[in-house]
Amino acid sequence: MTGALGLHLLQHVALVDSPRRSVLARLDDDGRLTDLVEAAGDDEVTAAAAAAEGRVLVVDAPLVVPGDAGRRDVEAVLAWCDVTAFPVSRRRLVQVTGGARGPLLAAALERPGRLLAEGLPDLVLRQIAWERDHPPGAPALDLGDYRAAWIGVRAPVYRPKGTGRARPDGVRAAWDLLAGVVDLAGWRPSAAADDWSAIADAAVIDAVCGAYAGLRVARGEGLLVGTPARGMVAVPAGADLRARIEATLVRLRAEGAIAV
Repeated sequence: MTGALGLHLLQHVALVDSPRRSVLARLDDDGRLTDLVEAAGDDEVTAAAAAAEGRVLVVDAPLVVPGDAGRRDVEAVLAWCDVTAFPVSRRRLVQVTGGARGPLLAAALERPGRLLAEGLPDLVLRQIAWERDHPPGAPALDLGDYRAAWIGVRAPVYRPKGTGRARPDGVRAAWDLLAGVVDLAGWRPSAAADDWSAIADAAVIDAVCGAYAGLRVARGEGLLVGTPARGMVAVPAGADLRARIEATLVRLRAEGAIAV
């Protein structure tokens, strides 16, 4: 099995039957976008994932929700590393999205020989932006210097908020970051001025970010934070973020604050 897959899963239950779509993207081992597939209902999403080839499938949605309230260990770890992640609990997902679609589809998204993980598109774009000035192979900075610099790096704001309007300027900025690290094979944001085009473009950005995170993990240029049973996120990471995450895991485990 080759390549990596990213799935933008439309999480808001009330929008599943709307014109908005989930999107599956595939990058080959050379980082070239080879497939973009739109999918509506659960059957279309799982069929698209089953038919696609990829060593890793990264979904931009929670796939495991062990608790009714609070947050998962993986969000706690990332928060200590100044990485914003939605605090996942069953109660929160019902409040925000109307339900937990990811866990219902997780088993159907699995495939022998394929790693299944969650992804954070904003973190992917933030890491790409960081690596424009700090190449992935460069030695780690002093931790204090890294923290101060990392806090100043932000991902473009491109995703519609809930059922809200699109953000085409943010979509173009996100596209520019992705185009610097993968071959998008001619795909670029639509020139149309309507909201639906920009919303669809944002879904593609999310899917490609997932595929890129999966490719980085497959190449050994990323980390898997968490566990499949308690929530696991694929993180593209250079030496700085890797060192900080690993140190945070050691500390929180020693304190008994996490179980991953």
